[in-house]
Amino acid sequence: KGKKRIRQEKKWKRNVLKTKRARGEQYTTKLGKKIPAKKVDQTPCVCLNKCHLKINAERQKQIFEEYYGLSNYNLQSSFLFSMVKVVNKQRTYTQSRNSRKAKTRFYHLIGKDGSEIKVCKSFFQKTLQVSAGRLDRVLKLKGNTTVPPTDRRGLAPSANKTPTEKINEVKKFIDKFPTYESHYSLHKSLNRKYLAPDLSINKMYSLYCNSNSSQDVVSVHIFRKIFNENYNLTFHAPLSDTCRKCDNFEVKILASDSDVEKNNLSVQKKLHLTKAELARSQMRADRLNAKTNENVTAIAFDLMKTLPTPVLTTGVCYYKRQMWTYCLGIHNLGTDQVTMFVWDESVASRGPQEVGSCILYYIKHYVKTTKLIMYSDQCGGQNRNIKLSVLCQYIVSHPNYVVNEIDHKFLVSGHSYLPCDQDFGLVEKQKKLFKDIFVPDNWFDVIRAARKKEPFIIVKMKAEHFISTKKLECNIVNRKRSLDGSKVEWLKFQWLRFKKDEPFKFFYKYSNNPILEFSHVDIKKRNSITITELDLLYPQGNTISELKKKDLIALLDYVPPIYHDFYKNLKTDKTKSDVIDTQSISSDSEDE
Repeated sequence: KGKKRIRQEKKWKRNVLKTKRARGEQYTTKLGKKIPAKKVDQTPCVCLNKCHLKINAERQKQIFEEYYGLSNYNLQSSFLFSMVKVVNKQRTYTQSRNSRKAKTRFYHLIGKDGSEIKVCKSFFQKTLQVSAGRLDRVLKLKGNTTVPPTDRRGLAPSANKTPTEKINEVKKFIDKFPTYESHYSLHKSLNRKYLAPDLSINKMYSLYCNSNSSQDVVSVHIFRKIFNENYNLTFHAPLSDTCRKCDNFEVKILASDSDVEKNNLSVQKKLHLTKAELARSQMRADRLNAKTNENVTAIAFDLMKTLPTPVLTTGVCYYKRQMWTYCLGIHNLGTDQVTMFVWDESVASRGPQEVGSCILYYIKHYVKTTKLIMYSDQCGGQNRNIKLSVLCQYIVSHPNYVVNEIDHKFLVSGHSYLPCDQDFGLVEKQKKLFKDIFVPDNWFDVIRAARKKEPFIIVKMKAEHFISTKKLECNIVNRKRSLDGSKVEWLKFQWLRFKKDEPFKFFYKYSNNPILEFSHVDIKKRNSITITELDLLYPQGNTISELKKKDLIALLDYVPPIYHDFYKNLKTDKTKSDVIDTQSISSDSEDE
């Protein structure tokens, strides 16, 4: 199934013209000729039957309005077909054997009492405002069939229609590109798959033209049409520049006809913006606090969009699965020092345990204060979840860490622009200067060159750095109710707090307002113990899919031999599927 929006054929110009014609309304032809609206002709009938006396002017007008009220060519044809009786002729006035007239027609209209009243052809045409040609086309086969003819206009094959062979050729070409699933949007688009981030339809069309030696190619319009209507594919989407919730409010306000509804929507939008500004003002206040208070560290963290490896100038790489390199940035709000944690998918994946492992490493090596404030977006799959929460509780409870209180605050969806996003923008800008990136380690050069003044600190994450939170999760109860009996709604959390002196409780708010009190949840089991050591997340190392490795090996012809061993030594798993972590598509979501 394609991703293109449903066609609204009723709004097409030619179909609007057809509808107006069927309703008897005024319309303009394709050539610009204005056709006036139809009006019933109520001049007295001059035939011997005096039809105008059988059906008066009022009833004549009613029949006219009922006929054009059908507003459908086929329904009107059926009406005409049923109102005219066709029988074999009863007498012949010519000596010729080949008489042009073989049938006789009797025209009828419905009277006030519902009975059929016989009228002449002229009166029939005046009442319904139909031409003799229209009647002939409808009644042409009557007598041989009991089924009225259907509208055949527009059904002839187009003279410039793209041949099926060409369409299949384009489909076969598009099928060559590897596709990926998404961790974060499966619940929203079950059948959607993703192409490489650096691809676009224009790039694909250019490659299609280059691959076709016969030069007999379809136009870019047809290529785009086939792509949109036959495939549910999309490219790795960039971060959204606007807030979807604000846009939704704006659309509803403009569309509403009720002043009360408009006022309610405006109030809701204002509350949303107030909540967003409160979160950002809190981040500014915490930044200032971190600069002046030696016992406080404030950080913002986020994952950069996936980086493909290898990056080659040849178009062949577009047809092959590439390895993903991940980068998590932690920006110290007090010092503006930025630490980039980099690893590739052969080392680890990109979930909450991986994010937590990077934060654990950062706290261990860079945080020397008792209070830590963290800011992130609201991505439930990476930041706002039980795995990262139990890890934060583990950190404040562990004797090896100085931190004894952690505040994790979330910016409001659509307004969550973090300092990390600016850091990632510098990397994206620098990436354009590096044409060939052969292995994940080459990304270090790009990141290092991204900021000349105070260069980014780069930490290469290895398998031994990634820890599992399974022990911590098994040691607690993830309760759905707080101590006061209210429901715990993770998707509405705006502020989480973890304390050293409360090792089996976490505190939460649905707002960033510092005046409001925290609610809290007791997650302790009867047999909960103090855990001091955590297991590795990937004790045997991570793997990639066999198909991906096969494609990477195929790209070695374009990679210098010095890097070949890296790809040849990659571990694979038959059961593993190719996944692209499209965080930017739905990571910053909330349920308010």
